[in-house]
Amino acid sequence: MFKRSLSAQGIWHLKYLLPAILFLFLFLYGSNFHAVAAGSQAHLKGRFGPLHDWPVVPIAMMLMPDGRVIAYGTDTVGTQIGNLLYVIWDPSLGIGSNAFETLPNTTLTDIYCAGQAHLPDGRGLFFGGDAFLNTKRQYAHANVNVFDSSTDTLTHHPKNMTFKRWYATAVTLPNGEHVVMGGRNSRDFPGTPTIPATVATYSPTPEVRKTDGQWRVLSSATSNAAYGALGSTGVAWFYPRAWVNPQGKLFILGHDGSMYKLDTSGTGTLSKYKSTTLPGLNSLPSIMYAPGRILSVRDNRKASVVNINGSGEPVVTSGGTLAKKRQYSNATVLANGSVWINGGSSTGNDLAGAALDSELWNPSTKIWKATARAATPRLYHSTSLLLPNGSVVTGGGGTPGPLTQLNGEIYYPPYLFKKDGSGQFSPRPVIVDAPTTMMSWNEQFSIEASENIFRITLVRIGATTHAFNNETRFFNLPTPQKGNRIVTVKTPASANVAPPGFYMLFVWNLEGTPSVARIVQIG
Repeated sequence: MFKRSLSAQGIWHLKYLLPAILFLFLFLYGSNFHAVAAGSQAHLKGRFGPLHDWPVVPIAMMLMPDGRVIAYGTDTVGTQIGNLLYVIWDPSLGIGSNAFETLPNTTLTDIYCAGQAHLPDGRGLFFGGDAFLNTKRQYAHANVNVFDSSTDTLTHHPKNMTFKRWYATAVTLPNGEHVVMGGRNSRDFPGTPTIPATVATYSPTPEVRKTDGQWRVLSSATSNAAYGALGSTGVAWFYPRAWVNPQGKLFILGHDGSMYKLDTSGTGTLSKYKSTTLPGLNSLPSIMYAPGRILSVRDNRKASVVNINGSGEPVVTSGGTLAKKRQYSNATVLANGSVWINGGSSTGNDLAGAALDSELWNPSTKIWKATARAATPRLYHSTSLLLPNGSVVTGGGGTPGPLTQLNGEIYYPPYLFKKDGSGQFSPRPVIVDAPTTMMSWNEQFSIEASENIFRITLVRIGATTHAFNNETRFFNLPTPQKGNRIVTVKTPASANVAPPGFYMLFVWNLEGTPSVARIVQIG
């Protein structure tokens, strides 16, 4: 169903040859590949691959079911112009120019800073974005666009949203529908003799996109505080942090520390929890790292764990303290369930406090530790995304910002390296057989690997922008037959914890090294 090969675009240049060869070794490595400098720390801190060029600034990234990545946000010189280009990157082809396919956006809509989510069938959905009004940018539109990786086409869906939205959040619901919330509508503009003035307005009423593409407005759930213009931060509309809770309702974690529950049935019902967490910023990441558990980086280097598994109030506990304040950083759930944070700056979108080193959070101990150092800062409009080989692509930043980052780096976590301090990659198990057809929830299935299996993890393919990966989910699948080459496990219990769609399936050997993932469908 999904295209797995990508034709070369343009001319192969010699400057791409060496980094491409290195990346291919890193992506499909063997045990004889030796580490570069500082390799002895790789099993503790991980390691970055070489800095490499991107055709655009990848302000938004989405992993597709065929293992490729769609990214968009600028033109080829880093200028905000999301209505012209989008890029398909095939990691299996490396990091040279032939691994990237740059395609025109023929929808005549600008998806710059749009909301995004996956359809259950694996296609990408993009909601709203930027628009011109009287020759001025930074207004919103209500268009809906769909990306199909089987044809690499982006098309405009004829049924638009009810409200215009820029910087909105989309959440995949258990039934395959999508709720869209937040976003700005128009901007403050003082006007000129020829252009009328405008004032900032927002879209505080959520709406649901049904599976047939029709829209249902949640008119009873309008709220400026939850996803509009109010709240102590004043930016509740800015990519609201929201997830489906294990009871099937939406949980919303405000940038200001307030928390809400949204029932999307009928015309919607919004209720505010009494519990709160620490104040945060819209530039700090939050991510669901386990079923019903959210790690949220708050202000002043503090992190909170929010447990939403119960039917009552959320339970908030400490998630430890980061070494650095990281505005505009990214959080990524790794293949083993730990959370890696990279980039950001203690001083905002500037270089004065930029962090090149990264940090890794252990969900069992709630302890943060320092990990590898990147070659270049990642600030506002940067992204990070887990790949099927267990590494993380991180790229972008700028427009606006001190650097226009038409580049990326690959982070290789500690679990990919031998533990002897040699800096060599550890030999990996290989998945020999796994399901190739869609599975349901709580369904048994078997996996066969090239060596004995001691752990199985499942990670939903991600979609990330503006310090928020709203799609990712992580599961440790109980493995009662561990130590065998063929094991039988179950998919997650329900669509409330595992929304319909595609997931990366990793098997782990005795040494704690994962396979390259097999992407499976649950629905």
